[in-house]
Amino acid sequence: MIKNISLVALATLLLPTFAVADDAPTNKEWASYVTPLVSMGDRYKAQLKDPNDPLLQQELYRATYSAIAQAYFGTLYQDAKHPDFWPMFNQAFNLLFPNPDDSYQETMLDDNGIYKISGTRGSVHMVSFQVGGGTFFVNGGGGRAGMGRALATYDLDQHTHVKKDGTFEFILSAERPKGWKGDWWKLPASATWIVVRQVGYDWVHEVDARLAIDRLDTPAIKPRATAAELEAGLKQIPVWADGWIQLSLDWIANLRKQDVINKMIVRDYSKSGGLSTQRYIEGLFDVANDEALILETEMPKHCRYWNFQLADEMWGSIDWTNRQSTLNGHTGKVDKDGKFRAVISAQDPGVPNWMDNAGYQRGYLYGRWESCDSYPTPTITKIKVADVRKYLPADTPVVTAEARDASIREKRRGVQMRRRW
Repeated sequence: MIKNISLVALATLLLPTFAVADDAPTNKEWASYVTPLVSMGDRYKAQLKDPNDPLLQQELYRATYSAIAQAYFGTLYQDAKHPDFWPMFNQAFNLLFPNPDDSYQETMLDDNGIYKISGTRGSVHMVSFQVGGGTFFVNGGGGRAGMGRALATYDLDQHTHVKKDGTFEFILSAERPKGWKGDWWKLPASATWIVVRQVGYDWVHEVDARLAIDRLDTPAIKPRATAAELEAGLKQIPVWADGWIQLSLDWIANLRKQDVINKMIVRDYSKSGGLSTQRYIEGLFDVANDEALILETEMPKHCRYWNFQLADEMWGSIDWTNRQSTLNGHTGKVDKDGKFRAVISAQDPGVPNWMDNAGYQRGYLYGRWESCDSYPTPTITKIKVADVRKYLPADTPVVTAEARDASIREKRRGVQMRRRW
């Protein structure tokens, strides 16, 4: 019987050692999967505006791990023959500036497949289905060129009959199936993916839709993956991760070249993965901690949805769960003169339309006009935080620290109640 032995000593006796000798043989197959990941961090670091910023470096490495995790879903989980909507963007997969108002799901498609999509509508502001082509959303390849164009955009409220109990179902296929008398959406030739955007305005009170997708022209039972299929997926993980991170860095670098720092432009991105019904407002911000940017814009007379948000230099959306880094048509307050004005700063200016940049001096400023009768271009004015109220209407309310704390807690509750994972 062992007596008077310490826990450390006992653990040493019982647990196997994981030390690996320097001359241990290498598993060449495993190495072929992970070796392409090794050089990515240094290559990305060199592209940062300030490569020597230690915090920015670590945030970059975090974003890279996020892309690697997302790559599992993209390369090993999603399957056009047995589709399942997987969580494409969220607080964990914070890549390509996800819209905080959106709950994103995606799955790859075959353009000759027959798919039934069904579920319950819920009360979320909008539910749209975007069908697109290209290689980027199915394997991470091709960069911006691989994103393909939006081949079709369908709206659950406009293109489907929702029953009184809130349920719906429709077929997505190249041709209407014989004998099918229900709702049918045409699946365009060369389609490779479908993305669902559940757009929320009131995060706390709106209820997300429940969705399911089933391919009808393949057997219900999914076969066990072959060794070759798994090998192909594992080898594609570095390609996916590299494609997503590099596209993000390239996008920001291209905007710097276009001299849109503290400026905004309105664009149509329907040919590169964006919605055909939406115009995108983008620019870069550069603001010191004692400064603020006043975003000011005319408002469309009719607009189904609009928002503004902030993202970092890696194109990751600034924390929208624990900060007020975004405003939309529900949370943003339009002034009596019909204009929308927001204050972008690190310090809380005590106004309703504050957009918290979380101390990021540089980053990405973004907005969306969805199904509007006009697409105004906002202006940006840099001032000192102390002078904020000089640039706002006299009747702009005061938001106390206590009120801000309460609103952030309520917003965080709304985020957690939505579908994210």
